[in-house]
Amino acid sequence: MENFLEPKDAVDWSYRGEGAVNLVLAYTGSSPTFLGKMMRIQKIPNDGKEENGDTSSGNGLTTHEKLIWGEVKDLVSCQNKEIVDYLFVKHVMRPLLGHKHVNPGMRLLVAKEFLESVEKIVTSQRPSWRADAASVDTNRSSVLLMDDLTLFAHGRVEDKPCLSVEIKPKCGFLPSSSFIAEENAIKKSVTRFQMHQVLKLQENEISEISEYDPLDLFSGSKDRIHRAIRALYATPQNNFRVFLNGSLVFGGLGGGICKTTSKVEQDFEHLLKDIIRTEDGLRADHFIELVAETVYASGVLDQLLDVQKLDKYNIEGAIHVYYDLIDQPCKVCRELEKSETLSDQFSSMHSIPLDEKVNILKDFLVSATAKDCSVMISFRSTDDGISRSSSHSNLHLESAKQEFDYKVHLIDLDMRPLKKMEVYYELDKKIMKTYLEMVKKN
Repeated sequence: MENFLEPKDAVDWSYRGEGAVNLVLAYTGSSPTFLGKMMRIQKIPNDGKEENGDTSSGNGLTTHEKLIWGEVKDLVSCQNKEIVDYLFVKHVMRPLLGHKHVNPGMRLLVAKEFLESVEKIVTSQRPSWRADAASVDTNRSSVLLMDDLTLFAHGRVEDKPCLSVEIKPKCGFLPSSSFIAEENAIKKSVTRFQMHQVLKLQENEISEISEYDPLDLFSGSKDRIHRAIRALYATPQNNFRVFLNGSLVFGGLGGGICKTTSKVEQDFEHLLKDIIRTEDGLRADHFIELVAETVYASGVLDQLLDVQKLDKYNIEGAIHVYYDLIDQPCKVCRELEKSETLSDQFSSMHSIPLDEKVNILKDFLVSATAKDCSVMISFRSTDDGISRSSSHSNLHLESAKQEFDYKVHLIDLDMRPLKKMEVYYELDKKIMKTYLEMVKKN
């Protein structure tokens, strides 16, 4: 942490993208220290409300969150949100998902004026709806410095083109919890992603429903993985993006593009010419095959699926122990009483020991992180078929008669705030209501 960024350094960082809580900038300067790096900066909502809300002393964990993460001492004593996320990835997610695929990054000290300069520089590059909602939090003393996974080499200028694919795979299994209400039994046979698509279409977030099925991507079957990647390519939305040497070339910054038109595909084919050396018209197909083969060979989704499956109770079960932990009457039981659907199993849920309740919530929140993370795969072609580093894997793409080095990382592994439990429950209800209405109409 001996490096310290000042206002004059802000011009060397350019806008890469953002989520609800963080802004991501990529390094464009010439300092060897930062070549191949990107930084993640906390945002603050313009309406003054915390996105993740309810944090004790403004930044650390709430009293109830300290109960959940009590065994991770560093996490419990931390008073800085940025460091909380770093420690969560380091001490909770990395041991579960494997050191090979998870890099928590490092803290970098910054001047307040550096953050103010960044805010001025990037505002015009951000989607207007994002800029209207939140700004750079200039009261932070540090940012998170991470490897730029859209580039292959770090600490030096890349000599070969690097192609990177970011996939948001979503939840890869069907729940079987006995806490799922009878009227919601369709959850056990239709994926959450597919049901959520109906709500997104109704709310005009997307213009058409994706054919993507997460069960295909997580299946372990080459054919089904190939089908999943082809569906993501056809309707990328915010689940599929491609970068060439760090620049976004396919998919969108905000909600993403909904449909890959023939014009989009033509432009993409042209961009691939230096990476996939086959004839025009075939490169996009070979690209899809390359991504599918890599997902299959890496096995990274097997570990991710295991962590997602820590959610054994579904939100319909876990919400009950949430109200017990925060010591409030269970709003859900009250609702169920009104509709006369309250069953004995909910009463038994409320009477289990506290340590079991804590474990149920901890597993649910870890699973929620795993269900919403992204997989980043970086490729570069190798002339002689020999991978130059033990940290890279190698793949032979038979159809293109080419060899590729590849690296796979899991990103966006931040802690989910405990108070989001109510948000998850309400969203689940909304998704089910919309989907069941659509089923009835058809």
